[in-house]
This record gives sequence, structure tokens and C-alpha cells, in this order.
Amino acid sequence: MVVKVKPSEGQDFKAFEVEMVKIDWKKRCELNDKMMGADVNTQTFSFWGAICLEYTKLSEEELNEYSTDEIAAISQAIFEVANRKKK
Repeated sequence: MVVKVKPSEGQDFKAFEVEMVKIDWKKRCELNDKMMGADVNTQTFSFWGAICLEYTKLSEEELNEYSTDEIAAISQAIFEVANRKKK
């Protein structure tokens, strides 16, 4: 599955796509627990990077090529896609 990553207001990068891993029920639950259980103080760069590594097919080397804003946006896009109503 491919996820489209778009900049939020104030972010300065072009939209792009990344390939996600298949998110089954267990992975969806784990993702939601991480995202909803985190407060602002725990949403660090490492937090966003770990989500990207676990839920995309990107390697550490590939992820390192993205900006901080792009990495946070990838994580947010994954969360949104995982929780969309299934057709």
C-alpha cells in the first residue's frame, strides 16, 4: 500500500509517497496505542522515526534522507490511513 504524504500548513516540502507495510488488526491497535497514548513530551524525533521504520518499507538509511517535518508527516499519514473507514 502506498501512502501520500502532504505538507501541513507551515511545512515546506513537496508531497510524496512512501510504501507502507500491511497493517493488520494487531499492528493497527499497536499504532493507535502509541499515537493516542503519547503526550506532547513523548512525541520526539525518535518517536516519529520509530513509527516510520515499523510501518513503512523504508530503511534507516532511506529515512535519514528525509527532513524532520517529512518524517513527522509520514507518521501522521500512516496514522490517518490505518484508521480510515475500510471499504
